[in-house]
Amino acid sequence: MRPPRLGSTLGMVALATVPVLAASALSTSSAGASSISARKSSTTVVGQSVSAGEQARTLAYWTPARRAAAKSAEVVAGSAPVNQQSPAVETPDGPPSRVAAASPEGASSASISAQQLSAGEPVLAGQPWAYPFPYDTFAVPVKLYKTYPYAVNGTIFFRNNGGEYKCSGTSVTNGHQESEVWTAGHCVANTESGSKFDEQAEFIPAYDGNGSKTKEIEPYGTFVATGYETATAWLDSHDETVDFGAMLLADNKKHKSLSAEVGTDGFAWNQNENEQFVQFGYPGESPYNGTKMEENIAATAVSETSHGAGGNPTGTGSPLTGGSSGGAWNIGWTDEGPGYINGHTDFYFTEKPLTKYSPYFNTLADEVRCFGNTSAC
Repeated sequence: MRPPRLGSTLGMVALATVPVLAASALSTSSAGASSISARKSSTTVVGQSVSAGEQARTLAYWTPARRAAAKSAEVVAGSAPVNQQSPAVETPDGPPSRVAAASPEGASSASISAQQLSAGEPVLAGQPWAYPFPYDTFAVPVKLYKTYPYAVNGTIFFRNNGGEYKCSGTSVTNGHQESEVWTAGHCVANTESGSKFDEQAEFIPAYDGNGSKTKEIEPYGTFVATGYETATAWLDSHDETVDFGAMLLADNKKHKSLSAEVGTDGFAWNQNENEQFVQFGYPGESPYNGTKMEENIAATAVSETSHGAGGNPTGTGSPLTGGSSGGAWNIGWTDEGPGYINGHTDFYFTEKPLTKYSPYFNTLADEVRCFGNTSAC
Protein backbone atom coordinates (compact mmCIF):
# COMPACT_ATOMS: atom_id res chain seq x y z
CA MET A 1 0.00 0.00 0.00
CA ARG A 2 1.41 3.39 -0.97
CA PRO A 3 -0.02 6.43 0.84
CA PRO A 4 -0.08 9.75 -1.03
CA ARG A 5 2.86 12.14 -1.00
CA LEU A 6 3.31 14.20 2.14
CA GLY A 7 4.12 17.87 2.42
CA SER A 8 6.76 17.32 5.09
CA THR A 9 8.59 20.38 6.34
CA LEU A 10 11.87 18.46 6.37
CA GLY A 11 11.17 16.46 3.22
CA MET A 12 11.98 13.09 4.75
CA VAL A 13 10.70 9.56 4.81
CA ALA A 14 9.43 8.29 8.14
CA LEU A 15 10.87 4.92 9.08
CA ALA A 16 7.97 3.30 10.83
CA THR A 17 5.71 0.57 9.75
CA VAL A 18 2.99 3.14 10.15
CA PRO A 19 2.81 6.64 10.66
CA VAL A 20 2.27 9.94 9.29
CA LEU A 21 -0.36 8.76 6.86
CA ALA A 22 -2.83 10.91 4.99
CA ALA A 23 -6.46 10.41 5.92
CA SER A 24 -7.26 8.72 2.62
CA ALA A 25 -4.53 6.13 3.06
CA LEU A 26 -6.34 4.10 5.73
CA SER A 27 -9.97 3.44 6.49
CA THR A 28 -11.40 4.72 9.76
CA SER A 29 -11.84 2.05 12.42
CA SER A 30 -15.31 1.49 13.84
CA ALA A 31 -16.16 -1.66 15.82
CA GLY A 32 -13.84 -2.14 18.75
CA ALA A 33 -12.55 1.41 18.56
CA SER A 34 -10.49 2.63 21.47
CA SER A 35 -12.24 4.08 24.51
CA ILE A 36 -9.22 6.15 25.42
CA SER A 37 -9.60 9.82 26.22
CA ALA A 38 -7.18 12.63 25.45
CA ARG A 39 -5.12 14.00 28.32
CA LYS A 40 -2.84 17.01 28.37
CA SER A 41 0.04 16.34 30.74
CA SER A 42 1.42 19.84 30.24
CA THR A 43 1.71 22.40 27.47
CA THR A 44 4.53 20.42 25.87
CA VAL A 45 3.45 16.78 26.09
CA VAL A 46 0.17 15.00 25.52
CA GLY A 47 -1.09 11.47 26.05
CA GLN A 48 -3.97 9.07 26.29
CA SER A 49 -4.82 6.31 28.72
CA VAL A 50 -6.20 2.93 27.66
CA SER A 51 -9.28 1.36 29.24
CA ALA A 52 -9.17 -2.04 30.92
CA GLY A 53 -11.62 -3.27 28.29
CA GLU A 54 -9.34 -2.36 25.44
CA GLN A 55 -6.37 -3.93 27.18
CA ALA A 56 -8.28 -7.22 27.38
CA ARG A 57 -9.25 -6.98 23.71
CA THR A 58 -5.62 -6.38 22.79
CA LEU A 59 -4.53 -9.66 24.34
CA ALA A 60 -7.08 -11.51 22.22
CA TYR A 61 -6.52 -9.51 19.05
CA TRP A 62 -2.87 -10.12 18.22
CA THR A 63 -2.79 -13.63 16.82
CA PRO A 64 0.37 -14.95 15.16
CA ALA A 65 -1.27 -14.42 11.77
CA ARG A 66 -2.02 -10.76 12.49
CA ARG A 67 1.48 -10.13 13.72
CA ALA A 68 2.89 -11.72 10.59
CA ALA A 69 0.62 -9.53 8.43
CA ALA A 70 1.46 -6.26 10.22
CA LYS A 71 3.16 -4.14 7.61
CA SER A 72 5.07 -1.06 6.70
CA ALA A 73 3.09 1.70 5.07
CA GLU A 74 5.51 3.30 2.63
CA VAL A 75 5.68 7.04 3.21
CA VAL A 76 6.93 8.99 0.18
CA ALA A 77 8.54 12.40 0.66
CA GLY A 78 10.46 15.01 -1.26
CA SER A 79 14.05 16.19 -1.49
CA ALA A 80 16.45 16.91 1.32
CA PRO A 81 17.11 20.57 2.10
CA VAL A 82 20.50 22.01 1.33
CA ASN A 83 21.28 23.35 4.80
CA GLN A 84 22.80 20.20 6.24
CA GLN A 85 25.90 20.74 8.32
CA SER A 86 28.78 18.57 9.50
CA PRO A 87 30.10 18.18 12.10
CA ALA A 88 27.01 18.43 14.28
CA VAL A 89 26.19 21.49 16.35
CA GLU A 90 25.37 20.97 20.01
CA THR A 91 21.86 22.22 20.92
CA PRO A 92 21.08 21.38 24.56
CA ASP A 93 18.41 23.34 26.43
CA GLY A 94 19.64 22.43 29.90
CA PRO A 95 22.43 20.61 31.75
CA PRO A 96 23.50 17.15 30.51
CA SER A 97 21.39 14.64 32.43
CA ARG A 98 20.79 10.90 32.60
CA VAL A 99 19.07 8.11 34.51
CA ALA A 100 20.73 4.72 34.83
CA ALA A 101 19.66 1.43 33.35
CA ALA A 102 18.73 -1.50 35.58
CA SER A 103 19.20 -5.23 35.15
CA PRO A 104 16.21 -7.58 35.61
CA GLU A 105 17.34 -7.98 39.22
CA GLY A 106 17.07 -4.22 39.68
CA ALA A 107 20.78 -3.55 39.97
CA SER A 108 22.13 -0.41 38.32
CA SER A 109 24.03 -1.22 35.16
CA ALA A 110 25.07 2.08 33.64
CA SER A 111 28.19 1.38 31.63
CA ILE A 112 29.57 4.84 30.96
CA SER A 113 30.75 7.32 33.54
CA ALA A 114 29.13 10.67 34.27
CA GLN A 115 32.48 12.28 33.49
CA GLN A 116 32.39 10.90 29.94
CA LEU A 117 28.88 12.29 29.49
CA SER A 118 29.57 15.73 30.91
CA ALA A 119 29.31 18.89 28.87
CA GLY A 120 32.51 19.81 27.12
CA GLU A 121 33.74 16.22 27.20
CA PRO A 122 32.31 14.79 23.98
CA VAL A 123 32.59 11.06 23.57
CA LEU A 124 33.46 11.59 19.91
CA ALA A 125 34.76 14.53 17.93
CA GLY A 126 32.90 15.69 14.82
CA GLN A 127 33.94 13.78 11.71
CA PRO A 128 34.52 15.20 8.20
CA TRP A 129 33.04 12.14 6.47
CA ALA A 130 31.29 12.24 3.11
CA TYR A 131 28.17 10.26 2.21
CA PRO A 132 27.74 7.32 2.51
CA PHE A 133 28.74 7.57 6.14
CA PRO A 134 30.39 4.53 7.77
CA TYR A 135 28.40 1.96 9.73
CA ASP A 136 28.63 -1.68 10.78
CA THR A 137 25.39 -3.67 10.77
CA PHE A 138 24.70 -7.29 11.65
CA ALA A 139 21.93 -9.55 12.90
CA VAL A 140 22.04 -10.16 16.65
CA PRO A 141 22.48 -13.91 17.29
CA VAL A 142 19.20 -15.39 18.47
CA LYS A 143 20.93 -16.94 21.47
CA LEU A 144 21.53 -13.41 22.79
CA TYR A 145 17.91 -12.23 22.54
CA LYS A 146 17.07 -13.39 26.06
CA THR A 147 20.25 -12.06 27.66
CA TYR A 148 20.56 -8.66 29.30
CA PRO A 149 21.00 -6.07 27.85
CA TYR A 150 19.81 -7.29 24.43
CA ALA A 151 16.44 -8.37 25.83
CA VAL A 152 15.35 -4.77 26.50
CA ASN A 153 14.76 -4.40 22.74
CA GLY A 154 11.65 -5.66 20.98
CA THR A 155 8.77 -5.10 18.59
CA ILE A 156 5.62 -3.01 19.08
CA PHE A 157 2.45 -4.18 17.31
CA PHE A 158 -0.46 -1.76 17.11
CA ARG A 159 -3.50 -0.61 15.20
CA ASN A 160 -4.03 2.92 13.95
CA ASN A 161 -6.89 4.23 11.83
CA GLY A 162 -7.91 0.76 10.68
CA GLY A 163 -4.47 -0.65 9.81
CA GLU A 164 -2.13 -3.05 11.57
CA TYR A 165 1.51 -1.99 11.98
CA LYS A 166 4.73 -2.58 13.86
CA CYS A 167 7.65 -0.52 15.14
CA SER A 168 10.69 -1.08 17.30
CA GLY A 169 10.94 -0.12 20.95
CA THR A 170 13.05 -0.46 24.10
CA SER A 171 12.28 -0.99 27.78
CA VAL A 172 13.31 2.23 29.53
CA THR A 173 13.77 3.32 33.13
CA ASN A 174 11.14 5.62 34.64
CA GLY A 175 10.39 6.88 38.13
CA HIS A 176 6.78 5.76 38.35
CA GLN A 177 7.48 2.11 39.14
CA GLU A 178 5.71 1.25 35.91
CA SER A 179 6.83 -0.63 32.82
CA GLU A 180 7.58 1.67 29.90
CA VAL A 181 8.81 1.31 26.34
CA TRP A 182 10.52 4.13 24.43
CA THR A 183 9.87 4.57 20.72
CA ALA A 184 9.26 7.20 18.03
CA GLY A 185 6.30 9.56 18.29
CA HIS A 186 4.95 8.34 14.96
CA CYS A 187 4.77 4.87 16.50
CA VAL A 188 2.23 6.06 19.10
CA ALA A 189 0.31 8.76 17.21
CA ASN A 190 -0.66 9.25 13.56
CA THR A 191 -0.54 13.00 12.98
CA GLU A 192 -2.16 13.19 9.53
CA SER A 193 -5.50 11.45 10.01
CA GLY A 194 -7.11 13.32 12.86
CA SER A 195 -4.11 13.07 15.22
CA LYS A 196 -5.06 9.58 16.30
CA PHE A 197 -3.30 7.73 19.07
CA ASP A 198 -2.78 4.01 18.65
CA GLU A 199 -5.22 1.29 19.54
CA GLN A 200 -4.54 -2.21 20.82
CA ALA A 201 -0.78 -1.83 21.13
CA GLU A 202 1.48 -4.49 22.63
CA PHE A 203 5.22 -4.82 23.16
CA ILE A 204 7.14 -8.07 22.78
CA PRO A 205 10.68 -7.85 24.17
CA ALA A 206 13.30 -10.16 22.63
CA TYR A 207 10.86 -10.87 19.80
CA ASP A 208 11.92 -13.74 17.51
CA GLY A 209 9.74 -13.72 14.41
CA ASN A 210 11.40 -16.89 13.17
CA GLY A 211 10.52 -18.94 16.24
CA SER A 212 8.27 -21.96 15.85
CA LYS A 213 6.91 -21.97 19.41
CA THR A 214 5.29 -19.27 21.49
CA LYS A 215 8.09 -19.42 24.06
CA GLU A 216 10.56 -18.68 21.25
CA ILE A 217 8.54 -15.94 19.57
CA GLU A 218 7.65 -14.13 22.79
CA PRO A 219 9.95 -15.53 25.48
CA TYR A 220 8.74 -13.06 28.12
CA GLY A 221 5.15 -12.83 26.92
CA THR A 222 3.41 -9.68 25.75
CA PHE A 223 2.99 -6.37 27.53
CA VAL A 224 -0.16 -4.43 26.62
CA ALA A 225 -0.17 -0.64 26.43
CA THR A 226 -2.02 1.17 29.21
CA GLY A 227 -1.11 4.68 28.03
CA TYR A 228 0.62 6.67 25.29
CA GLU A 229 2.67 9.88 25.38
CA THR A 230 4.22 12.17 22.78
CA ALA A 231 5.22 15.79 22.29
CA THR A 232 2.36 18.20 21.72
CA ALA A 233 4.23 19.73 18.77
CA TRP A 234 4.42 16.30 17.15
CA LEU A 235 0.72 15.55 17.60
CA ASP A 236 -0.53 19.02 16.70
CA SER A 237 2.03 20.22 14.16
CA HIS A 238 3.85 17.16 12.78
CA ASP A 239 7.18 18.58 13.98
CA GLU A 240 9.67 15.82 13.24
CA THR A 241 12.31 17.43 15.47
CA VAL A 242 10.24 16.38 18.50
CA ASP A 243 9.05 12.98 17.24
CA PHE A 244 9.28 11.37 20.69
CA GLY A 245 7.04 8.56 21.91
CA ALA A 246 6.50 6.35 24.95
CA MET A 247 4.04 3.72 26.17
CA LEU A 248 3.22 2.54 29.66
CA LEU A 249 2.57 -1.20 29.85
CA ALA A 250 0.59 -3.66 31.94
CA ASP A 251 2.22 -6.73 33.45
CA ASN A 252 2.38 -9.91 31.39
CA LYS A 253 0.21 -13.00 31.99
CA LYS A 254 2.62 -14.15 34.69
CA HIS A 255 1.89 -10.86 36.52
CA LYS A 256 5.48 -9.73 36.09
CA SER A 257 6.49 -6.27 34.97
CA LEU A 258 8.59 -5.60 31.89
CA SER A 259 11.46 -4.28 34.00
CA ALA A 260 11.39 -7.40 36.21
CA GLU A 261 11.50 -9.65 33.16
CA VAL A 262 14.11 -7.97 30.96
CA GLY A 263 15.48 -4.95 32.85
CA THR A 264 15.60 -1.43 31.46
CA ASP A 265 17.75 0.82 29.32
CA GLY A 266 19.03 4.08 30.76
CA PHE A 267 18.10 7.46 29.28
CA ALA A 268 20.24 10.55 28.58
CA TRP A 269 19.39 14.02 27.32
CA ASN A 270 21.14 17.32 26.61
CA GLN A 271 24.29 15.44 25.68
CA ASN A 272 26.92 16.42 23.14
CA GLU A 273 25.63 15.52 19.66
CA ASN A 274 28.90 13.93 18.58
CA GLU A 275 28.56 10.40 19.87
CA GLN A 276 29.25 6.77 19.06
CA PHE A 277 25.89 4.94 18.93
CA VAL A 278 24.95 1.28 19.22
CA GLN A 279 21.54 1.06 17.56
CA PHE A 280 18.91 -1.71 17.62
CA GLY A 281 15.72 -2.36 15.69
CA TYR A 282 13.55 -4.79 13.77
CA PRO A 283 13.57 -3.48 10.18
CA GLY A 284 10.82 -4.97 8.04
CA GLU A 285 11.28 -3.58 4.54
CA SER A 286 13.65 -5.06 1.95
CA PRO A 287 16.21 -6.49 2.39
CA TYR A 288 14.86 -7.25 5.88
CA ASN A 289 11.59 -8.96 6.85
CA GLY A 290 10.96 -7.76 10.42
CA THR A 291 11.66 -11.09 12.13
CA LYS A 292 15.19 -10.40 13.41
CA MET A 293 16.84 -8.00 15.82
CA GLU A 294 19.47 -5.99 13.97
CA GLU A 295 22.36 -4.04 15.49
CA ASN A 296 24.01 -1.04 13.83
CA ILE A 297 27.13 0.71 15.12
CA ALA A 298 27.73 4.22 13.82
CA ALA A 299 28.91 7.65 14.91
CA THR A 300 27.35 11.07 14.48
CA ALA A 301 28.11 12.12 10.91
CA VAL A 302 25.77 15.01 10.11
CA SER A 303 23.01 17.16 11.57
CA GLU A 304 20.10 18.94 9.96
CA THR A 305 19.76 22.61 10.94
CA SER A 306 16.52 22.78 12.87
CA HIS A 307 13.70 25.18 12.26
CA GLY A 308 11.56 23.64 15.00
CA ALA A 309 11.71 23.52 18.78
CA GLY A 310 13.62 20.31 19.16
CA GLY A 311 17.22 21.02 18.25
CA ASN A 312 19.23 19.64 15.36
CA PRO A 313 18.32 16.08 14.33
CA THR A 314 21.37 13.84 14.38
CA GLY A 315 22.29 11.60 11.43
CA THR A 316 24.42 8.45 11.24
CA GLY A 317 25.19 5.87 8.61
CA SER A 318 22.59 3.09 8.72
CA PRO A 319 20.93 0.69 6.25
CA LEU A 320 17.97 -0.10 8.54
CA THR A 321 14.58 0.16 6.86
CA GLY A 322 10.90 0.59 7.77
CA GLY A 323 9.96 -1.15 10.99
CA SER A 324 13.13 0.02 12.73
CA SER A 325 11.50 3.33 13.74
CA GLY A 326 11.75 3.83 17.48
CA GLY A 327 14.70 1.49 17.89
CA ALA A 328 17.14 2.78 20.51
CA TRP A 329 20.40 4.60 19.78
CA ASN A 330 22.52 3.87 22.85
CA ILE A 331 25.61 5.64 24.14
CA GLY A 332 27.86 3.76 26.55
CA TRP A 333 26.46 0.38 25.47
CA THR A 334 28.43 -2.77 26.40
CA ASP A 335 27.60 -6.47 26.72
CA GLU A 336 27.19 -5.88 30.45
CA GLY A 337 24.77 -2.97 30.26
CA PRO A 338 22.88 -0.94 27.66
CA GLY A 339 24.14 2.45 28.78
CA TYR A 340 21.65 5.17 27.86
CA ILE A 341 19.10 5.76 25.11
CA ASN A 342 20.18 9.02 23.48
CA GLY A 343 18.33 8.78 20.17
CA HIS A 344 16.16 6.50 18.07
CA THR A 345 15.78 5.62 14.41
CA ASP A 346 13.27 8.06 12.97
CA PHE A 347 13.58 9.30 9.36
CA TYR A 348 15.79 9.69 6.31
CA PHE A 349 15.99 11.83 3.18
CA THR A 350 15.19 10.18 -0.13
CA GLU A 351 18.47 11.15 -1.82
CA LYS A 352 20.54 9.63 0.99
CA PRO A 353 18.75 6.50 2.22
CA LEU A 354 21.84 5.20 4.04
CA THR A 355 21.71 8.11 6.52
CA LYS A 356 19.15 7.76 9.31
CA TYR A 357 18.19 10.57 11.68
CA SER A 358 17.06 10.89 15.26
CA PRO A 359 15.53 13.95 16.93
CA TYR A 360 18.04 15.53 19.31
CA PHE A 361 17.22 14.39 22.86
CA ASN A 362 16.66 17.56 24.89
CA THR A 363 14.61 18.23 28.03
CA LEU A 364 11.37 17.63 26.12
CA ALA A 365 12.44 14.05 25.37
CA ASP A 366 12.76 13.46 29.10
CA GLU A 367 9.35 15.00 29.73
CA VAL A 368 7.81 12.55 27.28
CA ARG A 369 9.60 9.69 29.06
CA CYS A 370 8.20 10.98 32.37
CA PHE A 371 4.65 11.38 30.98
CA GLY A 372 4.74 15.06 31.92
CA ASN A 373 5.75 14.54 35.54
CA THR A 374 9.50 14.98 35.69
CA SER A 375 9.44 15.66 39.43
CA ALA A 376 8.44 12.01 40.00
CA CYS A 377 10.70 10.63 37.30
